Amino acid sequence: MAAPVDYGDLPFTRPADKIKAVNAPDIPQEIFTGMKAYEDAARGFDLYGFERTVKTATGEVPGGIFLSHRPEDAQVSQVYEISTDPANTELERLTYFNIGSGRIISTFRPISGEDWRGVYRPGGAIMAMDFNGNEHFQLWRYWEDALCEQVLPKIDGELDNAPGKGRIERLTHDDYRYNDIVISPSNKLVAFVSNKENNTDTFAYLARLIGSNTGATSDSTPFSLPSKLITPPLRDGKTEKWVTRSISIDDKYLLLTRVYGNAYQSMFLVDISGPEPGKVERINLPGATEREEAMTANGSFSLNPSSPYVAYVITNAYGDFDAVVSYDIEQRAVTHITTPNLDASVPVLKPIAWEVDHLGVTDAYIYFTANVEGWSTLYAVPLSGPNKNTVVEVKLGWEGGWIACSHNGRNGYPYEIALRLASYRSRGFVRRATLDLQTLKHTTDGNAYVDVEMTPYVQAVAPEVAKAVAPRLVRFRSFDGLEVPALYYHPNEGKSRVPVVIGIHGGPESQATVQYRTATHGYLLNELGVGVIYPNVRGSSGYGRKYMSADDVEKREDAVKDINALIEYIGSGLSGELDPSRIAVMGGSYGGYMVFATLTHYSSKLKCGVANFGIGNWITFLENTAPVRRANRRLEYGDESDPVIRAFLERISPLNNADKISVPLFITHGETDTRVTVHEAVAMYNIVQGKQGGQAQLVICEGEGHGYRQKSVIEYVNAATIDYLKRFLLS
Repeated sequence: MAAPVDYGDLPFTRPADKIKAVNAPDIPQEIFTGMKAYEDAARGFDLYGFERTVKTATGEVPGGIFLSHRPEDAQVSQVYEISTDPANTELERLTYFNIGSGRIISTFRPISGEDWRGVYRPGGAIMAMDFNGNEHFQLWRYWEDALCEQVLPKIDGELDNAPGKGRIERLTHDDYRYNDIVISPSNKLVAFVSNKENNTDTFAYLARLIGSNTGATSDSTPFSLPSKLITPPLRDGKTEKWVTRSISIDDKYLLLTRVYGNAYQSMFLVDISGPEPGKVERINLPGATEREEAMTANGSFSLNPSSPYVAYVITNAYGDFDAVVSYDIEQRAVTHITTPNLDASVPVLKPIAWEVDHLGVTDAYIYFTANVEGWSTLYAVPLSGPNKNTVVEVKLGWEGGWIACSHNGRNGYPYEIALRLASYRSRGFVRRATLDLQTLKHTTDGNAYVDVEMTPYVQAVAPEVAKAVAPRLVRFRSFDGLEVPALYYHPNEGKSRVPVVIGIHGGPESQATVQYRTATHGYLLNELGVGVIYPNVRGSSGYGRKYMSADDVEKREDAVKDINALIEYIGSGLSGELDPSRIAVMGGSYGGYMVFATLTHYSSKLKCGVANFGIGNWITFLENTAPVRRANRRLEYGDESDPVIRAFLERISPLNNADKISVPLFITHGETDTRVTVHEAVAMYNIVQGKQGGQAQLVICEGEGHGYRQKSVIEYVNAATIDYLKRFLLS
């Protein structure tokens, strides 16, 4: 853990709740007022999944759909429930508790019930939540007394959730991290991961939901959920980070991934059917063409009783792109579903030469999305019937954007799906659809598809801004000839020459997609008349493994050169639409590093920069980041304990070159960030502001981790960003 932050004698002001600001002027009220419509549009809905239908003494209670949403009057996002029937337009808020910080609910996993306290508590969910954005997630139980035959007394330490109808009990009581909650199809088992053994390695654990015999009683005494270690330490000299993926339908096997890095993830299997777990065995996909150190694989078990040991897997073991295959554990055989670019002798159901993600499995079909240049395309594959094993495109009849799905198969309705959609128009809205895969249509080139009519949940829609600008996909050549894609937004379709903000995503293994950006995005376009470009520089995900690894370690600054190539492209290919003399750079996390680095190299071509929770010094970042993340990040950025790599990282670190920054810089950072500690922001501010003629502004956000979740913080940081760009980009 990093040492406490020494702010020295920095003259902080407190212009808003949870905000410490340095060298920050008062923000005109008109900016806050003007931002409100964009803030409201950014408060979209996220999808947790279908609530489990439960049986009570009075009959069956059908489950609804759990959502996440930040209401206008709340400081942080809350859990909501809607009916599966779109005709019922009630939006019921379930959580009201306030712990005074930017806490994160990372997982909210519905269950049928459990008997941990000696009585059966049906329905509800198990959730993972931290206290202040530091990502030290604890396990919690959410349940509702109305579903229970026996009502428990108030438990010591139970969250005050009034006036919500649900109750929330803490299940773990330490400062370690718990996550990746997996519920077995039988609802008898729950698997999760934690670093509780040594604070560095993340191992997998198993607990019983039913027949648990925990020894806890139905009184007010807190209890800690007992669990069994499933992945004993391998002691192979490498930090262990396990991710629980899926439990087989008969509770025999647990499927896991060992994560070495974002581009190196291996799949494992362990028999959990006995009193003690079996040996953890690596799954070697037959015929894999790629090196093990360059492969990723994760999957979910079949829910078909006739094929319980078939796993559906997303992997790039057979080429550059993540593709879907099925793997029969007993036969050790692979069926290729979307793998592209294989030899003609290898059968593939439908090759798709784009990254595949968001795999879902039911007993009737599987579904997944393909990421096509930042737009999602939904596919389904029937597992029986006349169209068995046909890859069917599901056409939704909307403007297009980013798709996330959840199915109602665990309640016996596999063809009922809820879709969380996001586009340039809206941050996130929810619709219902029923898939009919019996009657297919075909394109002229023989591809199967179905047209699906969606029904809106009108209560789960964020308001749209008055004017939503659609993106244009552009490409430019970098210094070495590499083609770099970018999403480009212009306030008036290129009819006039305007200033531009280059928005750089984090990750770096992430991607700028078509889904609606932050609230400042719309304000820049509509109120300030500023263009916005989001490049997917080398190292971005979505374009294959080779592209994603093109910035690793010693190639780090090649991605910075991509930004310079974009600056040059603005001055040549887009000079009729954008003003190359008025360019700003903005980004968060790794994107914040890119802002710092771009300013150290190319200040003469820029007006200013905005860096949110960015990496300033690679050495201090790697030494101070949470121990559970360090080994993973070393594969991407380099091992600072190697003298040669350390010297390289010192040389390219923006903090060691900050005296080259000659334009204004605005820095914001969360005070409890454990990924990139706030030391990075304070050090960068001190150097830039302290140099002759330096101009910097610093905002520290209390109770916030890596990203901002509190209403007061979001609104202030957004308004301060707009004010900064008005003063230094437009002036």
